[in-house]
Amino acid sequence: MNKKYNIVFVARDDGGCGFYRCSQPASFLNRTGLANAKSVLQFPSNEDLLLADLVVMQNTGTPEASSVVNFLIANKIPYITEFDDFIFHVSPNNLAGWPAWNPSTLYLNRALEMSRKAVGITVSTNWLAREFFPYNNRIYVIPNYLDKDKWDVPVVKKIDGKVRIGWAGGNAHADDLHMISKVLEKIVAEYKGKVVFETMGMTRHELSGVFNLKITGEVCPSCGYEGEIHHHPGEELQNYPLILASQGWDMAVAPVINNSFGNAKSDLKIKEYSALGIPIVASKVDPYIEASKSNSQLYLAGSFDEWYNNIRYLIDHPEERDKISKGNKDWSEGNWIQDNIYKIFEVYSDIIKSVGDREYRLKHNKQIL
Repeated sequence: MNKKYNIVFVARDDGGCGFYRCSQPASFLNRTGLANAKSVLQFPSNEDLLLADLVVMQNTGTPEASSVVNFLIANKIPYITEFDDFIFHVSPNNLAGWPAWNPSTLYLNRALEMSRKAVGITVSTNWLAREFFPYNNRIYVIPNYLDKDKWDVPVVKKIDGKVRIGWAGGNAHADDLHMISKVLEKIVAEYKGKVVFETMGMTRHELSGVFNLKITGEVCPSCGYEGEIHHHPGEELQNYPLILASQGWDMAVAPVINNSFGNAKSDLKIKEYSALGIPIVASKVDPYIEASKSNSQLYLAGSFDEWYNNIRYLIDHPEERDKISKGNKDWSEGNWIQDNIYKIFEVYSDIIKSVGDREYRLKHNKQIL
């Protein structure tokens, strides 16, 4: 019987990127018995690295990450770099990414040097594969998937006669939401309290620079007025699916600016909304266009009028929302990591096999140390 491979994921953060690209695949590789996998945040131990058949370096660009890579190279331990975003085109308004991925830092140069020396690169989209190909011609596309146990959950519907439009995202998406803010303000004003727009994740302070209307989070105890734009705080990733399902959204928006960064994004947001059966109006960007081609039932928009007309159509046609809801839940059946973990393992297995025998490398490591 062949020994299981040891795979170490070095996550950049404990947010969405680290979860979907490192900790979740590591968990399912272990659960299925395909590999001995471990996900660590930024700082792996030398002991973990020396036992690894492959190290997946999502944490790139920092001096500490450079030290890890130097250790791996010195000890003949194969590693790949992992990217879920196009790091060359990060907006200054991206509070999560700009502090690292801006031209005034050395992060970009370090990350690319690590990628050149790696045995390959994994990315989440074909667009990213094209962008990173000049730095390493061994590119592997591993899409983002959802955990069925967490996302195949009951969805709450509120019966107060109001239509709720939702948006969920973090502080990296202020530009995206701002792009359609005037559309949403116009719509909620026209429906005079019958339509509510709700956000989940971005802080109220960050949202204050996006919308001119008052953002509330509570109902007035004296008059019952709740406003037209609501804010809900972010949630831990483990609780996020259930909390999102409990919001009672009748539809959701997925705005992404049509530039290199936006087109390189994955369709993860579409998968999340679809898993809960939420109808979606989304930007005309590459990942969402591809999702539409694969039978995700989206309304795509690229101009003010398209956003406005599509949103209004779904507001005014509840029967269409019901039809889309069922269609998108059906589409979600192909997006569970439970059904795709074997494909993910095959990628890592092929990389490990391509770099040689583990026992030889362990012996070589002992000689060096």
